[in-house]
Amino acid sequence: MDDFQKLVYTRWQALPKGYSISIGDIGAITKEEALEHLKNDDKIGKVLVAVARNYFDAIKAGELYANLNY
Repeated sequence: MDDFQKLVYTRWQALPKGYSISIGDIGAITKEEALEHLKNDDKIGKVLVAVARNYFDAIKAGELYANLNY
């Protein structure tokens, strides 16, 4: 597991028990299922890492908050 995968895994660990997410045609997965997929580095684990990478890249580029008016 590389450092970014460890970050994603740790972030999922911090979520509350019972948390779930729905990802396109994969469907809903629970926190516990997500942690297993991340640990196994399987197809769904790779999707979770890719989603997190896109999210963090958008934050880093300023795209996520660019249109917010405070």
